[in-house]
Amino acid sequence: MDVIVDFNLVQGEARSVRWPQPVSFQVPRGQLLLIRTKSAFSAPLFRLCLGFSEPNGGTVTVQCKVPSALERNAVRDLRRTMGCTLDPDGVVANMTIRMNLVVPLVYATGLPLEEAEARADNMLNVMHIAMWSEMRPASVPVEIRQTAALARALCPRPSLLLLENPLGSVEKRETRRLLSLCRAQAETILITTPRSDGVLDEFADAVWDWNDEGFTSAPQAA
Repeated sequence: MDVIVDFNLVQGEARSVRWPQPVSFQVPRGQLLLIRTKSAFSAPLFRLCLGFSEPNGGTVTVQCKVPSALERNAVRDLRRTMGCTLDPDGVVANMTIRMNLVVPLVYATGLPLEEAEARADNMLNVMHIAMWSEMRPASVPVEIRQTAALARALCPRPSLLLLENPLGSVEKRETRRLLSLCRAQAETILITTPRSDGVLDEFADAVWDWNDEGFTSAPQAA
C-alpha cells in the first residue's frame, strides 16, 4: 500500500498542543479519508502535515518525507504539492476573491502572472463563483468564501488536498458537485469535520471518529 500521510503514535505538537491519546492513522494514495473531530485536534493535525510544527512524540510522514525535519526550501517544495483550507475559510481579507487565487499561484508555485490569472479565472468559472471574483471576502456570503477557499486550494493542482471543515455552509447539492471536483482534481484527500455530515460520508473511502478516547472507525452512510 502506497501511504501518502502517516501518523505514528503522535501526541500533538511539541511545546504546544498535547492530545489526550497518541494518534496513529494512514491515508493511502488515491483515497479520501474523513476524520470527525473538533478543531482543537484538527488544526494541529494540519500544521504538522504542512511542516509548521514538530510532533510531540511519534512521527509524521507526508509523501515519504518528514515535514518537520526538512530544510526551508525542501518544506516549501513539499507544500507546493498540497492544497489546504483551514477553518473558518482561510481567504485573505484584504484581497479580492480572484487575487486570493492568483497571488499564491505566482508567489508559491512560481507561475507567470498571465498563466496564473488564466488558471484562476478557469477555476472561478468551474466553481461557479466568477460573478464574485472582484469582491473582497467580507462582502460575499459565507458559502462563497468557503467555495473560494476550496478553489484556491485546488488551483495549484495538488496531489494531496487537506480540508478542515470545508463547505459546512454550502447546500448539499452544491457540496456534492464540489466534492466531485475535488476527487477529480486531487489524487488524495484528507478532510476533518466537527460534526457528522452525510454528504462527506458518501464521498469518503474511510471515516474515523477522533475524540479524547482516541481514534475509532465509524460506519459510513449507506
